[in-house]
Amino acid sequence: MDGIPLVSVIVPIYKVEKYIKHCLDSIKAQTFENYEVIMINDGTPDGSAKIAEKYTSDPRFKLFHQQNGGVGSVRNKAIGLAQGEYLAFVDSDDSVLPDHLENLYKAADENNADIVCCGYRCCDEEGKHSRTSKIMKHKGVYSAEALYGDIIRDISIRRYLWNKLIRKTLFTENGLYFPNMLFEDTCMLPKLFYNAKKIAVIKNKTYVYTHRKSSITGFNDKRCIGNYLKANEEVERYFTDTPEGEIYNKHMLYQKIKTASVTYCWLVIQIFKLRDPESFKENLSKINRYLTAPPFRAARGSQSRGYGKRHSLREALLKLYK
Repeated sequence: MDGIPLVSVIVPIYKVEKYIKHCLDSIKAQTFENYEVIMINDGTPDGSAKIAEKYTSDPRFKLFHQQNGGVGSVRNKAIGLAQGEYLAFVDSDDSVLPDHLENLYKAADENNADIVCCGYRCCDEEGKHSRTSKIMKHKGVYSAEALYGDIIRDISIRRYLWNKLIRKTLFTENGLYFPNMLFEDTCMLPKLFYNAKKIAVIKNKTYVYTHRKSSITGFNDKRCIGNYLKANEEVERYFTDTPEGEIYNKHMLYQKIKTASVTYCWLVIQIFKLRDPESFKENLSKINRYLTAPPFRAARGSQSRGYGKRHSLREALLKLYK
């Protein structure tokens, strides 16, 4: 590779000794070659970083080290180091098919897209295929406005970083930084979509997501519920603070009800997984507060149009469906 890479692939490294080689091998096998790999060792206590270091013999693979700060801080650091026009995010326990970057970049280049979304496959920790996820939106190019409802409600176009290619300037020119919390991508993707102009959707299912029993989606972390609620509250705040925020109220109301329903289900699962009464009480209280808080507030400059009042969830539902 000569000159500046077109794509920067960001790989956080923390306690993934079992998976990191397969992940990096899959990136090295890409048919698209004009990329760099920014590997950030987030103070991992196992041998993951030593495995990653072996790949630096390829000049495209660059390894950086930091004290443990969480995946949000890793991604922020990596974005600052990245040279590529576009960013691809690959979790170090996942992998990609050989034409992953080629398909994503081709769609971005041909359509001058700020974001490209692809499908993905799911497998278990032993690599056995469990299911294939489809992108529900038709293949094509969309204005960002056409997808706001999907990304706010987290349907059809899901709030995952790893099955997307994202123009770097969406972060750098809009002051967008990942928060240091779980579900940091859940609150980041809607902001990126809001600042994008054009989004391409392709049907290729080239990202391979690994379901790990120890991951946060396994609900073994008592912070899981509180952080998920916080991420969705941030989405609501961001969109209602935009000048045209009131037009998103219906989407945000749907999101609020869905989020509360999902976290109640997670709470039931945690009863049996964690067996921690204090954690149960704390998380139940957080969900109840989230559900009873006003689901949205007036957008800037909207008071003169009758949007100044903060409605209760019940009032909002009645107004929406009467």
